[in-house]
Amino acid sequence: MLRSFLLLAAILAAVPAQAETRCGWYRNPTPANVILEDADGQWWISRQGSPSAPGFDDSYTTDFDNRLRIDYAGQVTQRYGYSCACAEGVFDASRGQYENVISISRLTEIPMARCEQDPALPAP
Repeated sequence: MLRSFLLLAAILAAVPAQAETRCGWYRNPTPANVILEDADGQWWISRQGSPSAPGFDDSYTTDFDNRLRIDYAGQVTQRYGYSCACAEGVFDASRGQYENVISISRLTEIPMARCEQDPALPAP
């Protein structure tokens, strides 16, 4: 029985993580700090002074960057602030807060109303 359990555990550990899509508040409070916050918590995509998640630089397009955001004073801006977005990638909740984004393959901003109306999301 124990041997079967250990074999199953080894097989599951060898299975690569599956890509998923997470949607929520996309926050860019300061240079190089990028966080997606969904109902499960904070996913640090980039942190100042550390390498960003693999794939983030390629998925962060000019179109994505030029989207209007809301700054933390409630004003519309194109600089630092927050918006609503989805990130496709590989995430691992069992890792520490700053290491839980394994890779990002795509970023898509979505209407702010989607995040504003989602009762599972915290306030921005």
